[in-house]
Amino acid sequence: MLDVELSELSSPFRTIPAAQTSTSAPTLHSGSTRHHRNFVSPVTPNAKVLRTQRTVSMSEDIRKPITRSSFPKPVRDRSPIIGLTSEALLRTCFRVGEAINQGSRAAKQGQDVFLELYARIRSSERTETKQHFVFCDLFHERPPYLSAVYEAAIWRPVELFNYDSGRLLQERRACRCIGKLKRTGSGWTMVVFNIWETTWEDITWVEGIINS
Repeated sequence: MLDVELSELSSPFRTIPAAQTSTSAPTLHSGSTRHHRNFVSPVTPNAKVLRTQRTVSMSEDIRKPITRSSFPKPVRDRSPIIGLTSEALLRTCFRVGEAINQGSRAAKQGQDVFLELYARIRSSERTETKQHFVFCDLFHERPPYLSAVYEAAIWRPVELFNYDSGRLLQERRACRCIGKLKRTGSGWTMVVFNIWETTWEDITWVEGIINS
């Protein structure tokens, strides 16, 4: 059982001090002569990141790649916790390559694995029946890429799902998606069950829980 004090996992964004509101330039008096110093903005680098956190389309060097701890072992077949089973597993992945490895390993071992993937949108388009995605890594735009399909039967009837996935038609937005990998020819495609836009605040929160 993971015992985590959630208040200790607060994002660093919440501790940023408020910027000064005065824009008047400080003035130094020396006798009868006044010397004006150029105004220097008190905005910190973290505050600048805060301005763009809603789209997560930031420079690659702002964030270091996440290295998550080892995946936990499956529970025993007869767990004393009601409803907890080893038949279905959830793997939280912050890297596209990691998700592909976990999905392919699950297929080889005959495991039923759900993936919770954090990635960026490289491209996305909709048809009458599906929304197609190509995911790239959160921290760079190099391969591997992962294709994904989200059935319109899921998102079209539900206004919230339609809105969430519609925002991801824009490239470079970060997303959190739940789904499974299936073999398609020589590669893999993710079948998406749900997907929505995410922020660095959300990502660091989950990382804090996973790596605690």
